[in-house]
This record gives sequence, structure tokens and C-alpha cells, in this order.
Amino acid sequence: MPSPTPVDLTAVIDRTRSLLMPTVVAGADAPGPQGVMLVQAWPNGGAYVWETSDQRQCSATVSLTQVQTRGCAVHPLDPPVAPDAGLQSVDTFFTDGWVRLFGADHQTVSSATCGGAPLEVRRVGTVAGGARTLYAVWFPDYTKGSIVLELNHDGTTSEATLDLGELGDRTCAPTP
Repeated sequence: MPSPTPVDLTAVIDRTRSLLMPTVVAGADAPGPQGVMLVQAWPNGGAYVWETSDQRQCSATVSLTQVQTRGCAVHPLDPPVAPDAGLQSVDTFFTDGWVRLFGADHQTVSSATCGGAPLEVRRVGTVAGGARTLYAVWFPDYTKGSIVLELNHDGTTSEATLDLGELGDRTCAPTP
């Protein structure tokens, strides 16, 4: 599945970040040391995540005129970090498409495929004291099935699948 056509979204990111920041700078939901991280930008908005100082994950979607949604997890490290290597579905954003945010615990993602076709994976940032790296994948609409990820962990390479669920007319299943 193709990724969105790259365009210069600098002004959109600057505008949406400037709208978001006054709503998160103080209090229990304020960003920890890694700050606010961009998940995805599109011509009329942006999606963001951050981790609080007590390791709760927060997210927001922002249009060019207002913060549309904003919320934080109730519990720290939710979902829990895997003790060795693991994948965690973290969040879903409805942007100019459908964005899945996931975490790779104690490993990094080097590539992804959807139905055998390359899929762009965007590194968002690191949370959980460096144990989890957040990544995002974009689809034009709801997509079911799973994506295959190539992972690096302690000098070795492996493959794993990330389940996308069963919603949508699009699929990441290989075509026969």
C-alpha cells in the first residue's frame, strides 16, 4: 500500500504544535523529558504523543484551529513493557487516513511489509526509559490483517507480525 505523498508540512506542524503546547505544559499530564512527539502530520492537522514523568502515555489530535482530542492513560506503562523483546499495539489515529502507533520493546524496526509490499514505517520516538521505541504506519483507510516487521534485537534479525484487526475493506493479506 502506498504511503501518503510527501509534502512540506512544516507550517502545519508548527501551527498544530503551538496550539497543543499550552494545553500540556503543566500538571500531571505534562510531557516528560522526551517532550511531545509527532506521530503524523497531514495538510490540516497533526497527531502527537508524549509520556508523562510518571510514564503514562498521552495523545492528541490537533486541527489548524483547535485541539480536537487529548487524553492520557490512567496507569503508567500501559501496555506493559515486555521483559525481553515484544510488540505492543499502542494507539490508533484517524488523520487523512488511518494511523497505527505501535511499540517495539527492546528492539528496533528496520522494515515492514503489507501483503508482501513494502510499507513505510515512521520512527516516532522512545519512551519507557528507553525500553520502547514507538513507530507509526499509515494506511489510506481501515486495513485488516497484519503487517510483517523485520526487527533487530541484540545483534540479531527476526520477523514478527503486528495484528491490525479485522475492520475495513483493505487487507494486508497476501494476494493468491
